[in-house]
Amino acid sequence: MDQSAINVTAKSTNSDFLTAPQPITVLSGRQLDRQRGETAMSAINNTPGVSNLTTGSGTSKPIIRGLTGQRVLVMTDGIRQEEQQFGDDHTVELDSFNIQKIEIIRGPGSLLYGSDALGGVVNVIRDKAPLSGEGIPKMAGIFNSNSYSNNKQDAGNFAIYGNLNGFGYRASSNSRKAGKITTPNGTLRNTGMIEKNQSASIGLDGDWGNFYLDSFKREQTQDLLDNPNENPGATVSQKLLHEKSHFHSFFIFSAGNLELDFSYQRNNRREIESKNKLLPIQDILLDKNAEVLDKSFQFYQVTSKEKYQGLNLFLDTTTADAKFHHKPIFNFLKGTIGISGLEQRNKTIGTEPLIPSYGIINIAGYFLEELKLDSLTFSAGIRGDKRSVDIRNNQTLGVSEQTKNYYMTTGSTGVVWRIYKSFSTIFNYGRGFRAPTPFELFSYGVHEGTGKFEIGNNHLKPEYSNNLDFSLRFASSKIQTEISVFQNHIQNFIYAASIAQIDLDSGLPKYEYKQGNAILKGGEFSIQAELFRKLVFSGGIDIVYSRNQSDTHPLPRTTPNRARAGLRWTEDSILGLKNF
Repeated sequence: MDQSAINVTAKSTNSDFLTAPQPITVLSGRQLDRQRGETAMSAINNTPGVSNLTTGSGTSKPIIRGLTGQRVLVMTDGIRQEEQQFGDDHTVELDSFNIQKIEIIRGPGSLLYGSDALGGVVNVIRDKAPLSGEGIPKMAGIFNSNSYSNNKQDAGNFAIYGNLNGFGYRASSNSRKAGKITTPNGTLRNTGMIEKNQSASIGLDGDWGNFYLDSFKREQTQDLLDNPNENPGATVSQKLLHEKSHFHSFFIFSAGNLELDFSYQRNNRREIESKNKLLPIQDILLDKNAEVLDKSFQFYQVTSKEKYQGLNLFLDTTTADAKFHHKPIFNFLKGTIGISGLEQRNKTIGTEPLIPSYGIINIAGYFLEELKLDSLTFSAGIRGDKRSVDIRNNQTLGVSEQTKNYYMTTGSTGVVWRIYKSFSTIFNYGRGFRAPTPFELFSYGVHEGTGKFEIGNNHLKPEYSNNLDFSLRFASSKIQTEISVFQNHIQNFIYAASIAQIDLDSGLPKYEYKQGNAILKGGEFSIQAELFRKLVFSGGIDIVYSRNQSDTHPLPRTTPNRARAGLRWTEDSILGLKNF
């Protein structure tokens, strides 16, 4: 049995399965290894209320309770993962190997994390420099790999780590390569990918607390399948670069603990409709086989006149966060007070701009308190955000220089009733928000990844969600189960709607962004039970109903209802082979 105790760093204070104020799933250890797949998000696909939106090899993003994309916040070590998340084909740019733990919160998380967490939060805790502790070697290494037969995909990872008298270190490198996807009717042209990841971290700890510095770099070349009936020879492709550095410190004081986080990220996304317009890289060193040359391209243009050909976006993000977790007052009141800041700059340098250059500054303050009275635990908090969006002039898009300001207030409240030692009931209300993105406001052009001509709407307002959650939980040495029901009402829901027109140059349908009210409701049931000695049954049911109340249609990307079941034999080893 996986133990019920969980250490939820995605919340303001530590919780366990029976007392967490929101529905939470944590994957770590053997369970994470069993579910690890070709992308970082593949591991969460079978958790309650969660699935994946996948548009090809190496491309995946989470769906939580029917919401995805900009409405689900993905974080690494408590820091927002800032990519160009506006496209369905835009993957979460993390490698799947160097992950220690994944925490999934179902329901709004705007109180602690701000914009975008309407459906939930996925917090990926990466493998980093180990802190001092029993059994930590001075130097050790690990190699792991996985393969997939359908598209001849192979991946391998190597890491070295250790701790020398309180000074920890870790470095890793991995790569992944996949060919064309195979179907019963043949292979799908232009569906391969190449991915490379490197990371390094150092850390130091003592009685005073700890700190670490973590940095990683990811490069990915992703082929995109187009409609073979409309464009049979298409070679649409995208090339991605994501770099992130994160400094974290944790200080222990008599009055409480102080956490400080600073991070910098750079994301470069390049998309082009045809790789054949690009020069191969180092072609004289490569086999002259046409397929090899076709795969060995770089986004260098044929002439200086076409230097910035295609879509080319540079996104730089800097964040700073400070959280103070105060010690219990009168032994029953504890909580967190925090401030956060974000500065973001997007530079559009391609000949197909799609979105204008812009800058975003977001500042916020919040607090969350927890009051424990015997078997009842009450929690409440509030957050205020101010976001300023400065748009640069872009003649191609017809956008003039302007500034948009948003002021947003959110909060949550809930109660946990520990009826018995092994049984609890939870009620929670959460209000979340999402500011409209520059893509939704000002886009005007062909989006190769979605096969649409997309048109922004300068008059969009922020989305607000009002979510109600009710859960029943039971945990013993043999059984762990949870039943949750929810209703999430979203005001000013932003969606792309067809305007029944075709762009003459590209031949793609035109879609324009609109707003309306939306509702999502449903529930999850999950169970894990030890049937016999070391034989564990696990299963569950997910139900989601969604409706755009403006046009009575279901919301896009809503997942179908599903049921799952499985058996696991948990013998530690068989004939000397370790069982994962």
